[in-house]
Amino acid sequence: MKKAIYITLIFGILISCSGDKTISEIQKYVNGIESRTDLNESVTEFNTENHNGEIAGGTLIYELTDKDNNLYRITKESSNLNDTILNYEFYYKNKKLIFAKVIKFSNNLSKFDTIVNSELYYKNGKLIEQINQKPNGMDSEYVKLLAESMAVEGLGTE
Repeated sequence: MKKAIYITLIFGILISCSGDKTISEIQKYVNGIESRTDLNESVTEFNTENHNGEIAGGTLIYELTDKDNNLYRITKESSNLNDTILNYEFYYKNKKLIFAKVIKFSNNLSKFDTIVNSELYYKNGKLIEQINQKPNGMDSEYVKLLAESMAVEGLGTE
């Protein structure tokens, strides 16, 4: 009986250490991308107009690729008509999403507050860890689909 308990405990520790190792490997990969000087950054900008034709918001998309047009990172910064600001960072490895960071701010004139601050780690297309710094988190499947659609819609890989 004790032997079965010890085996179960060891197996549980190995599984948890494996997950921690994967997350630390992803963090190391992301930090490596940020320190590379051989990558090219391109910027695309879209403005949002209100019904009077005045600019009321917009989107900036930064794309980080190498000389062979392999995609490493997409950063999307959006401001909306409803006084929110959304910042997404998507990191890719071999054309697959491995890490996303989402920050959503309320930009109301009376208060500036962080609504969402989430980090999402993916392996083989599946969420392996989500860390929410605020009570409100992002739907991991929505984040993954947004990251995939941005990579497919002519940004970087195709």
